[in-house]
Amino acid sequence: MKLNNEKLEESKDKKVLILPCSGIGKALGTVTRWTAYEVTQNLKPHDTRLLCLARLVVADDESKITIQEHPIFTIDGCPKKCATLNVEKNGGLVAKKYLMPKFLVKNRDLKLGKSILDPGEQALELAKRTARDIGTDIDNFMEESR
Repeated sequence: MKLNNEKLEESKDKKVLILPCSGIGKALGTVTRWTAYEVTQNLKPHDTRLLCLARLVVADDESKITIQEHPIFTIDGCPKKCATLNVEKNGGLVAKKYLMPKFLVKNRDLKLGKSILDPGEQALELAKRTARDIGTDIDNFMEESR
């Protein structure tokens, strides 16, 4: 997965930004955030940093500069792809994008609960499995970028 942006070539040794959708009011949005936390706090804390979607939505200058200087992995909770679209709208380059419903299909043995705030233990397991897949992709990306 080679990047085609010269600005990103300068940032090879910098952290990968992880941008989850906000997904407020949606169970998959909650799982998306849990996945991002699992990646950035537990699996790859030295290689990643969490990025706030709300700051991109309002076109915060600092966030716009940050996304132009780092590779970004987006995790969208639905086909609207708010995380991915806001990176692109603000001049960033998405190095890798994920759509949470595809992980749900891949993990058919898991069922989400009905609560938006806490979709259940199986939703947490989905977040952990998804985070492991993303962690592997981060390792591959960092290796290819060297």
